[in-house]
Amino acid sequence: MSQTPPQCQNLQAQVDSLLQLLRQEPSLRQQDITAVQASLKKAISPEFEIVFAGAFSAGKSMLINALLGRELLYSAEGHATGTECYIAYAAPDKERVVLTFFKRS
Repeated sequence: MSQTPPQCQNLQAQVDSLLQLLRQEPSLRQQDITAVQASLKKAISPEFEIVFAGAFSAGKSMLINALLGRELLYSAEGHATGTECYIAYAAPDKERVVLTFFKRS
């Protein structure tokens, strides 16, 4: 699951080439390229983030379970999950659940 997507395999070289051209132009040498480098890192990464937001009992957990094809998140009438959840890919033999509880102040 750590392979670079086919459409992004040549992207690093293409961006490097463009940045080299940028450095050759005297009026553009001082440009901050941090945002370009951060965007490139996200583009070639095999990981991505999807955020689900909505009102209580809107069906977010049910939607996520349906997309995953399994009952991973608890879902019921009323307040079910009620907290932020982070789900990441793991090979079947490496799956685990990590619960972190924060004290309310």
